[in-house]
Amino acid sequence: MLDVLSGFAIVIIVMGLGFFVGRQRLLGPNAVYTLNMYVFWIALPMLLIDFLSSAELNQLFGTNFLVVALSTLGAGSLGYFSYRLLTRQSASDGLIAMLASSYCNATHLGIPLMVHLVGDPTATLPVVMFQVGFYGPLSVLLLDMSSGERASRGIVRELMLSILRNPLIIGAVSGIVFALAQEKKGWVLPELIAEPVHMIASSTVAVALVAFGMSMADVKVLQKDKSPIGAVFFASLIKTIVHPALAWILGALVFGASGDLLLAMILIAALPTGQNVFTYAQRFDVNTVLARDTVVISTALALPTMAVISLLLG
Repeated sequence: MLDVLSGFAIVIIVMGLGFFVGRQRLLGPNAVYTLNMYVFWIALPMLLIDFLSSAELNQLFGTNFLVVALSTLGAGSLGYFSYRLLTRQSASDGLIAMLASSYCNATHLGIPLMVHLVGDPTATLPVVMFQVGFYGPLSVLLLDMSSGERASRGIVRELMLSILRNPLIIGAVSGIVFALAQEKKGWVLPELIAEPVHMIASSTVAVALVAFGMSMADVKVLQKDKSPIGAVFFASLIKTIVHPALAWILGALVFGASGDLLLAMILIAALPTGQNVFTYAQRFDVNTVLARDTVVISTALALPTMAVISLLLG
C-alpha cells in the first residue's frame, strides 16, 4: 500500500512542480507547447523503441486490445446517448460528449504513468493504436458528416496521412521491427544507437509530467453561465468510473484476465480525457467548453481513482 501511495505522491509532486513553474512563468510564455512537442515528437517515440525493441510482442495485443476497444466503445456510446437524451443537443455536440467520456489521455499522461506505476509503457500501446488508428479518425469523419461542412473533401486522405506521420505510430512500428529482428535473427540495436535512445527515453516521464502540470496553471474551468457543469461532471464520471468498471467486467469476467494484465487494463481505462478531444472540438467549433472542462475535471478525478484501483488490485 505504501509503495502505491508513494508512487502517486511522486507523480503529484512532479506535476505540482510543473504547476508552480507555470504559475511563476519561469520558462517563458511558450514553454508548455515546446515541452509537449519535445515529448510528442522525440521522447515518446524513443521510449516506445526502447521498450518495444526487447518486448515480447505476443503480450501487447490480443485480450488487451479487445478490452480497450470494447470498453471505449461502451463508455462512448453511454456518453453519446445520455447527452443527446438529456440535453436534446445536436449529433455533433453528442459526438464531443462521446469522446469526452471515452477518449483516453494515453500519451502525454498515460505513458508516463504506466512507466512509473507498472514499469511498462507498452501497456498503453493497444489504446494508442486503437485511438490513433481507428477511434479518432472515425470520430473526425462522423463530426465532418454531421457538421454539414463539405469543404474538407480530402479529409479521408488527410486522416490517413496523419496516421502515417504520427511519431507514436512510427516509434511503435520501429520498435516492433527491432523486436522481430532480435527474435528471429538475434540482431540487437548497436550500443551507439541504443544508448542515446535510452537516454532520451529516460527523460519522457519527468518532462511530460512537468509540462502537464504547467498546462494546468492558467486553466479556468466551470465558469458560471459558460460551462455546462452538469454535463462536464457526467462525462468525467463516465470516463473515470464507468470506463474502468467496463474494463474490469470485460477483462476479469469475460476474458478471465488477472494480475498485472488486469490491473493495466483498468488503469488505462481510468485515464482522464485526452486533450485531442478539445482539438477535435475546436476543429469543428462544437462543444468546446465541454471538451476543455472535461479534460481538466477528469484529470482531477482520475488520479485518486487510479490510486484506489492500484490499492485494490495491485
